[in-house]
Amino acid sequence: MYELLARAHLAGVPTSRTLWAHVAKSLDTVLEEVSETELVSGLLKASLQHPLAVAAPRSTTHAREVLQWLRDQWRARGWNLPSEFIPEEISCPDYAPEVSYKTYVGWGGSVMGQVGVTLLESDGGITHNTTGLTTWYGAAILAQWASDNPAIIAGRRVMELGAGVGFTASVILTSPAEGQPPPLTYTLTDCHHHVLTLLQHNLTLNLASSPPKREELEKFQREVVEVGDGRVVTKVGVLQVDWRRPPPLPPVDVVLAADVVYARHLIPALVTLIRSILDGSADEEHSQDMVIKRKSENRSVYGQQGKTEREECNMMQHPAEREGAEFKEKQRISEEINEEDKVSKRKEEGVNEREAYIACTRRNQETLSVFLEEVQHQGLSHTLVYQATLGTDTALFLYNETHLPVKIYKITLPHNVPHPDV
Repeated sequence: MYELLARAHLAGVPTSRTLWAHVAKSLDTVLEEVSETELVSGLLKASLQHPLAVAAPRSTTHAREVLQWLRDQWRARGWNLPSEFIPEEISCPDYAPEVSYKTYVGWGGSVMGQVGVTLLESDGGITHNTTGLTTWYGAAILAQWASDNPAIIAGRRVMELGAGVGFTASVILTSPAEGQPPPLTYTLTDCHHHVLTLLQHNLTLNLASSPPKREELEKFQREVVEVGDGRVVTKVGVLQVDWRRPPPLPPVDVVLAADVVYARHLIPALVTLIRSILDGSADEEHSQDMVIKRKSENRSVYGQQGKTEREECNMMQHPAEREGAEFKEKQRISEEINEEDKVSKRKEEGVNEREAYIACTRRNQETLSVFLEEVQHQGLSHTLVYQATLGTDTALFLYNETHLPVKIYKITLPHNVPHPDV
């Protein structure tokens, strides 16, 4: 019971949800095994006084709701209300943040001291004209499926579209698989600037080598300042991508996305972007830039004829400094070549197909049908590889969609298929 209560409270699950009814059913059974004092202490330690609730500031509105729920349970059973449940007010800050920290226990691993990922996200769901500030069911199903099938992304270059506040990536990147290497790179993308700010922060929170202090978390919650990425084995990056006007993208082997199929007017742009990634045209400009850049650097590093602007600067450096800079350049280029060699090796082994895995919550069958029709129209093939719904005790997210199935489609580009517009 205590574990279930902790999961419900730390994730900010409203007390009106069925999950809390399951906790309530366990109260009578537990009281037969322990004293009332021990029960009260255990309930508080699993909720309002939980170490994770203390480590990161939570929603004061939800805390009041949980305290009232505890009182109601006691009164409904005719028990004497313990003094610990009597305080009417829970201390709250002198500001009213639109976001609060939520911990999803049972998903991935975290530096916060317990298995789970902690995210700063919206308490109000769809805010600032974006759906990206809260975690949706599709992200959970995709994270679960990808973690159970690590070979899909092992040693590959992954890009997540519509990453939101980072639930899927945080779970995947903190769930190491035995016998499988992590992804080479993991690039998270979204469009809205508020979403990107929270995304950067949440990656740091879950991937950093040591947990930030509560004071730092409170400051970010209040000011919403930008922070950098944490240090992980996988090279993790964040990129702003508007599906309608995407920038040149880094090379990608696997595309992941969850709950991005919801607005019909965006579906053609989304599928066009997916197709451009799968056929390599999305990173074509990026690759050309890399070739030009590498040629320039090679002339500077290896002393080929013709001085570049970079070489002129190097000539003004002290010899020792210049040698150190040249060594770093050679090392960096060597790392890039090694990464390309790993990709080439996978191609030689037959693992060369680019693929996309899109998790779609079936809120509207017609919208999903429009998406699949657009996939076919653009010459792509799709296969249903997984379907699931979350149970009541694992449905910890703001919107209650336990009755809706989530389907994961694998999308690929068959060989020698021309673009429909050609």
